[in-house]
Amino acid sequence: MRSFKPVVTILATLSILPFVLATYLSLSQSTLYGTAGITLFATYAAITLSFISGIIWGKVLEQEQCNNGKKLLLACNMVLLVAWITLLINAPELSIALLLLGFISIFWVEARWLKPSNNNKPSNDNKSYYLSMHFGLTSLVCSMHLLVLYPHY
Repeated sequence: MRSFKPVVTILATLSILPFVLATYLSLSQSTLYGTAGITLFATYAAITLSFISGIIWGKVLEQEQCNNGKKLLLACNMVLLVAWITLLINAPELSIALLLLGFISIFWVEARWLKPSNNNKPSNDNKSYYLSMHFGLTSLVCSMHLLVLYPHY
């Protein structure tokens, strides 16, 4: 089976760039086409949480047997709904804080319920690679959430 690690790594790294731009716009109190940086940040965070939820759905569906599949899908949907509801409230700082909790929750749920087993199959190497990459990206995104929140508190 062909490895997609280089492509996945490049795309995952590029997915951080909108967060970096929105963080910069938020900290410099600038706008992009009339939209505040904090609004762009919250919107992209909700979109990203949607994408990660879709990835988890795919992982659950491809597993032969997943004892926690229902719990995992429900947990992801709850986080996803909260993420989109945060965009409807008129408190950007609260939205960013709740989205931060969403990223932490999604990672915790995924790491706890979809962790690779201990046998040495190549598919488990891919799972552990994905999980370690996801941890690094989540840590970076959560740090940017804190940077965006810092001037407001």
